[in-house]
Amino acid sequence: MIHKFSVRTAGAAEPDVERAGRDLGLPDLEIWHDYYIQFATEPGTEGLAAVCDALHGPIGKVTVADVALAEGEVQVAYRRGVVDNESDSLVAMCAALGLDAVAGKMATSYKSSSPKLAEIIRATRFNQTIEELHETEPRYETLMPSGHYEPARYYDLTKLSDAELAELGKAEGRNLSLAQMQHIRGIQEQLGTESVTDVLFEALDARWSDHCAHTTWKSLGSLLGRLVAASKDTQNPNILSMFHDNAGVWDFYSGHAIAVKAETHNGPSAISAYFGQLTKLGGVLRDILGTGLVADPIGSFEYTALGVPETQAPIAGRPAPKQIASDTIRAIKEYGNTFGVPMTYSHMTFHPAYRAKPFALGGSIGIMPTSAAQPGTPQPGDLVVLIGGLTGNEGMHGASASSAGSTMDVTSVQIGAPLEQVKFRKALVDLRDAGCLRALTDVGGAGLNSAVGEIGDPGGVWINTALVPLKTSALPMWRILLSESQERMLLAIPPSEYAEASRILKRHQVRTTAIGRFTDTGRYTVFHQPELTEAGVLAQAEPGEFGELGFDVPYGLLDFDIPRIETGPVPAITTPAPSWPAMGIDEVGKLLEQVVADAEVASQHYADSQYDSTVQGNTFYGPQYGDQQRVSTGYWAGTPVDGSRAAAVLSTAFNPWLFDVHPVDALRQMFVDVVAGQVLAGVALNDICLTDNFYTPHLAENWQEWLVGMVDELAVLVRHFGVPVISGKDSSAGSTATDEGVVSVPPAVFLTALGKAPDAAELTPEQWTGAGSVLALIGPRTPSPVATVAGRLLGVSEGPLDGVDLSTVDAYLAALAANRGSFRSATRIGPGGVAAGLVKGALASGLGVELNTEAAQAELLFAEHRAGALVELDEATLAALPEALNAVVLGRLVDETGVRVAGTELLTPAVADRWSGSFTARIS
Repeated sequence: MIHKFSVRTAGAAEPDVERAGRDLGLPDLEIWHDYYIQFATEPGTEGLAAVCDALHGPIGKVTVADVALAEGEVQVAYRRGVVDNESDSLVAMCAALGLDAVAGKMATSYKSSSPKLAEIIRATRFNQTIEELHETEPRYETLMPSGHYEPARYYDLTKLSDAELAELGKAEGRNLSLAQMQHIRGIQEQLGTESVTDVLFEALDARWSDHCAHTTWKSLGSLLGRLVAASKDTQNPNILSMFHDNAGVWDFYSGHAIAVKAETHNGPSAISAYFGQLTKLGGVLRDILGTGLVADPIGSFEYTALGVPETQAPIAGRPAPKQIASDTIRAIKEYGNTFGVPMTYSHMTFHPAYRAKPFALGGSIGIMPTSAAQPGTPQPGDLVVLIGGLTGNEGMHGASASSAGSTMDVTSVQIGAPLEQVKFRKALVDLRDAGCLRALTDVGGAGLNSAVGEIGDPGGVWINTALVPLKTSALPMWRILLSESQERMLLAIPPSEYAEASRILKRHQVRTTAIGRFTDTGRYTVFHQPELTEAGVLAQAEPGEFGELGFDVPYGLLDFDIPRIETGPVPAITTPAPSWPAMGIDEVGKLLEQVVADAEVASQHYADSQYDSTVQGNTFYGPQYGDQQRVSTGYWAGTPVDGSRAAAVLSTAFNPWLFDVHPVDALRQMFVDVVAGQVLAGVALNDICLTDNFYTPHLAENWQEWLVGMVDELAVLVRHFGVPVISGKDSSAGSTATDEGVVSVPPAVFLTALGKAPDAAELTPEQWTGAGSVLALIGPRTPSPVATVAGRLLGVSEGPLDGVDLSTVDAYLAALAANRGSFRSATRIGPGGVAAGLVKGALASGLGVELNTEAAQAELLFAEHRAGALVELDEATLAALPEALNAVVLGRLVDETGVRVAGTELLTPAVADRWSGSFTARIS
């Protein structure tokens, strides 16, 4: 029997509900959760009351049982074939109450007097690919999953023509080329078997995908190898691990190291932004946990570029940009806050090139003992142990479909459950400290196939898929292997440590199953044998028999040679450089009002305020500052080692409008921007490392030339400045076929800088300190209006980008490091240029600035000098600044808030309102 429990708010609406009501234009909106629980035996009146009491725990909540959906109410629930993440928790809760529950399901209900309620919820809070919407009470016969096991299918490839091979390679969502299918036929011939299975097809489809094998980068001449070689050439002693683990590892202080990683979830976020963004953050946090022998996450960051909010999606049935924005904020809040990691940086950009497939980047950093910085190596006989969430029928072909830019559907979308990951986070740290781990990795893209296959290479490994705990009653072998169900980790545990490891994992309530063994055979073996229990795996290092064999292949046969593609030089930009128009002070004021309303400049407090940035208590500075109004900082600093003032410093650089114009020149500007920002904050040049995240098209003109050009430019910059890239990820399927034709993202790379400083108290503050100080612009100039916010608004954004002379930057960075201590405050010049910096500085501090008359020029105020900074200093100090800083005095700070020039106030109420409210107005 199934009972329904509705947990409602008893008093005033909660802040999140009030916010949702305002956003949706439903001022009387009510939102609550419905829980359906299937019991093996009738719980009775007392049992129902006990469940109600347990569910509505917080003050101000009330639970009612078995109240049907009424008129004016709408409910959104997972489709009946999607197993609810809440099921295990509901069953466990009932068991604690002495009630025999077998399954559970959660739904979200909405109530309003508006006759458009269902229409609004369907458009904004509903994902038809995995959810169903009810306007009347649904009827469930059972909440239990049902199904039957489908055996593997066998194919004799030696009897198939090339046409038949090609067709088979593309069947059922696979993306194998004819050449790859011919290679698999060669594997069959070398093994001497009568056939091969669909399990092998699926495993190799994932293994050879661009996501897993970086085929695009290999085809263009080992691009990753070029970056690794350049980073090695820096001979930076802080490098502990780069590009051979789930994250890069940078030496820190007091016997500790920092792991850093960023990755993207672009494809899933285009289909379901909520789950795509939820799992991008969850996935990168697992990357940190799976680095070396476990790093503990101490910070997360995210960046999202999507289409213009006022437009519709270019693919019918896909969420529009405004819904993607709303779902992104909800997802990032729910995963980051639930997991308990501070948000160090977040930003959302609106750019038409991302209307088909957003740029959904998530990153994390973590702390670990230096002794645990290197990845472990499984030994023959070690147990393959799967921990965490259940394996379900989701995320199928996620790696291969997103890599190919092919059509993705509901099966490619993963469903996140942050509480599952919370449970094993501390368990992994305890396992590490207890010496129970030989090695580990996360289960992410391509599921167990990638995790098991990679950690077992080259020594050997076998697993029994019949032992994998499932969300459903049965899945075929290949789906168990390829499922990208979230919140799972794979561990290599010596048999002698398994009892202690199990005790630790049980204490943290983490699901744990030994599903196989590592070997010394050099073979990757997958089979399905229900008769081989976990006890059997613990008792024997080799299976007695395979049962149903998916494949048993030497690792040496799994390599596929990628054909080399030759590229030419990057295209030349022949458009003449534009100039800034002459503008009067009134025109400057009107332009400023538009500039501060741009998403690159405007306050994103609506989103930022929903992300916890202080959890863990280690955040020293950022991600916002300001006594009067909160503005985004140019860097974040945390002190992750107890009792130490040493700081990890994080900053980023990305501007899609720059990459629109000239990706290679844009990369140079972004590189010097992020490195100069770290030095301005107080980090020594040789204490800075980078991660790169390339997001490039695959159908746009000259995309190959641009990609190779960006990689080669990055290698040049790494060697020149001695700043290595220690981690990164390439996403090379940024072109999408849409109802309006192919839409391609610009070839671009997002840079994240991680630095270290011995004393957080010595870092440079950004808030203005007091009246009487001089404000000056310092740094190399990039004065062109091209790709600037103001230039776009004025229509003068076509033309080449400014060049950046590296020797000039060298002299500037040296002078900056030597003179930084003389600045009272300093901020990076960002989008909107000096003018935006002045507005934000005044709003944050409550102070004002009297500008020199000659400073009221469009070129000086609105140019975005990307290595430059706005600095506050004493007039006596100004005279001593070296020429290399290229200082120009802008004006002086005064007590009264504002930005004034020759008696004209530029920071008008309209400017302040546009800065504070325009982002919220566009997405809500």
